[in-house]
Amino acid sequence: MTAARPAAGQALPRVTATRDLAVAAALTAFLIALPLAGWQGNLRLIFTTLLWTTCSIAWNLVGGFAGQVSFGFAVFYGLGAYTAAVLITAGHVNPYLSLAGAALVAAAASLLIGLPTFRLRGPYFAIATIGVNEAVRVVMNNLEALGAASGYRVDELAGGRRVPFVMEHHYLTAVVIFGLALVVSILVARSRFGLALNAIRDDEDAAADTGINPFLHKLAVHALAAALVGAAGGAYARYAAFIDPSGVFNFNNSVSILLMPVIGGLATIWGPVIGGAVYGIVQEELVARFAQIHLGLYGALLILVILFEPGGVVGLARRIWKALVHRRATGAPVQAGGVKA
Repeated sequence: MTAARPAAGQALPRVTATRDLAVAAALTAFLIALPLAGWQGNLRLIFTTLLWTTCSIAWNLVGGFAGQVSFGFAVFYGLGAYTAAVLITAGHVNPYLSLAGAALVAAAASLLIGLPTFRLRGPYFAIATIGVNEAVRVVMNNLEALGAASGYRVDELAGGRRVPFVMEHHYLTAVVIFGLALVVSILVARSRFGLALNAIRDDEDAAADTGINPFLHKLAVHALAAALVGAAGGAYARYAAFIDPSGVFNFNNSVSILLMPVIGGLATIWGPVIGGAVYGIVQEELVARFAQIHLGLYGALLILVILFEPGGVVGLARRIWKALVHRRATGAPVQAGGVKA
């Protein structure tokens, strides 16, 4: 059976948003407390996982809620990384303010990209984003002012001296960006804006007939998502202290960003979080063990999810939960696969 949808123009129940925000606050507080409590675990792994998860949440705003499948999010990650790097190194801007600059540049770029591409639909839009991704990578590979293919070194100075590397600072920055992305996702999903995006995803022409402007809504959510990804890219640049086009603008990054919310569950709050966490934890091991075929493994996993569990991990959990509830209510065993999410 399918969950009832709210009527057009109505937000989802306030109690649901409050619950999600409470969980988000608790999760963020827990992550902040880890290093403050003296935890000696692998902060670097959690740092990279949080950045991936932020990108996953952001992509879900566009691809999940609005139904616009983009293969170009590495563009925003890379632009955010380069913007922060230049602001810190050449502009001597406060590194935390540089993240705001990274978000703004990525959002502005999303508008420039969206103006022509959001006139396209379905596979044509997806193909266009692939072209944009590759075009930007080629340009950056030949932009001598930013090091071209050789890359760009990030020198963070204070009083003429290099700022020492403190992993805890980078980690807490990633936690804040992740927490912000999660709150944005919850607020969008539980708002009229989010309902309008859902209507566009389900039937763009019908949405337009009800007074929704699909083009402007897609531009707005694209800019919002790009800003979050740009901030994540900026945090990565500061952490890595070196970036290059083949790394941050790599098309593989765009595929990975798309893969995470699909695995976790599209158009949900917690699906992208689950997908990002799983990917962030296992991807280093996969790259280390299967360097030549790890992308093929991701592709195979994507196909399996689409064929057998299009709702992702969250969809599977919902079906199992409904099957258990049905069994308790009727006293008869029911397979999880027989109950639709």
